[in-house]
Amino acid sequence: MRRNQRLPGEEIERLLALWNQTRQPEYRDRLVEAHLYIAEIIARKFSGRGVDYDDLYQVASLALFKAIGRFDPSRGIQLSSFVTPGMVGEVKNYFRDKSRTIRPPRRSTELIRLVDQAREQLTQKLQRSPRVDEIAEHANLSEDEVLEGLEAASMQPVSLDQQTTEDEDNLTLTHAIGAEEKGFSEFENADLLQRGMRTLSEKQQEVIRLRFFENLSQREVASLMGVSQMSVSRTERSALEQLRRAVLSDE
Repeated sequence: MRRNQRLPGEEIERLLALWNQTRQPEYRDRLVEAHLYIAEIIARKFSGRGVDYDDLYQVASLALFKAIGRFDPSRGIQLSSFVTPGMVGEVKNYFRDKSRTIRPPRRSTELIRLVDQAREQLTQKLQRSPRVDEIAEHANLSEDEVLEGLEAASMQPVSLDQQTTEDEDNLTLTHAIGAEEKGFSEFENADLLQRGMRTLSEKQQEVIRLRFFENLSQREVASLMGVSQMSVSRTERSALEQLRRAVLSDE
């Protein structure tokens, strides 16, 4: 399959209509080609951790192929928004299955240990999630090394205390919203989270989900959503402020 055959939205809608009406493989294949850039983004995100980029790309591409077959445009969501979570999930599952037989490099293991230790100590001391620069100073590491350690550990189950991957922010969702750490055992409760998310617009929900739950950078989110990184940044900040108000109101 060819890569990076991105098409304008009008053409995507036309192909979707033809695929829905006829179920002809040629229309499905063109839709797959038009969204392979998502597979590239996801494969780059998880490569360099003991699994080859090409393997991850193939897994993501196959997940894309399957997702397009299940897509129902009557639900009123964009095709890219529908296929991305399944592609990420398939790559994570593949990576976890593969990683059971792979021993992490000694350097990555040591960085993970140092960063985790520093985060735990600083969290107790500061009573909040520490920033990357604070972890670096505490652990006598460079900020790049801290980010490398966080990246190596990012295959752990997603938590609201996990840091984002965007260098300019390096915030957890907990820290970004600004609520007290003790309140976030409650925030992780699905009911409270859902109530807060329901106050957001569809675009805000998508940005928060991709940034904090799929761990994509603002640049990657912008590429997936077809908007500028500045637009993603503005949407993220407004969404976090709205979530913060919703959480404080519930508390």
